[in-house]
Amino acid sequence: MPKKILYRPNQNEPFELSRSKVELFLSCRRCFYLDRSEAHRIARPSGPMSYIPTAIDIILKENFHICRENQEPHRYMTKFGIDAVPFEHSDIKNWQNNRRGIRYHDLNTNLVLFGAIDDCWKKNNSEELLVADYKSTTASVDPKTNQLKEVNLDEKTAPWKYWYKKQVEFYQWLLRKNNFTVSNTAYFLFCSALYKGVSEFNEKLNFKIDIVPYEGNDEWVENTIKEIKDLLDRDTIPNSNPNCGHCNYAKKLNEVN
Repeated sequence: MPKKILYRPNQNEPFELSRSKVELFLSCRRCFYLDRSEAHRIARPSGPMSYIPTAIDIILKENFHICRENQEPHRYMTKFGIDAVPFEHSDIKNWQNNRRGIRYHDLNTNLVLFGAIDDCWKKNNSEELLVADYKSTTASVDPKTNQLKEVNLDEKTAPWKYWYKKQVEFYQWLLRKNNFTVSNTAYFLFCSALYKGVSEFNEKLNFKIDIVPYEGNDEWVENTIKEIKDLLDRDTIPNSNPNCGHCNYAKKLNEVN
């Protein structure tokens, strides 16, 4: 297994690249290059860890593992009409581990791509797998009707959901590269905290659960990997994405100084 975390141009050793670093490349090539280049070692500043979503993630995984052991659908799957069960595989906990994940060594680029999936379900009476991803959020209320808004994947009102879609498409690609039959349909399990009308905390939160399907398309992944390798082997820093908030902040800071 490759151990280097920073890249040296034209190196012979395989180089690991996580799903989040692929997203960084798509977000801003300059930030990606500075982050992964052994010559620069400049990582984007990261925000504080959010522990409540992490706790929800752990609880959901343990809950689904019980159903996995019994090879029965989780009650949420039944509620939303998903004809499947949690996929039983000896490596499932490795696939869910952020440091391991499901992996694929692309021999053309010598990049080892990996990502930690939240869950994987298998259709009943089929070998086809379904990628499932958990998302924690707060329930949105329509100010006109005072009713809860429907949970969706609309990028116009929530631009970050573009990255949700890229995330599951990358997982679909990884599973296919590991010789699994994978459905284009993925599912997002949303846990939305309810706060409207709540006047006391009482040491607990209530959640609304929604499962939203998404038709993925992983055709972008192969070409992106080639572009990443070409960029890593360069010795010049690329231009930034004009919309990159990190680069724009650094530029403004330099102007002040």
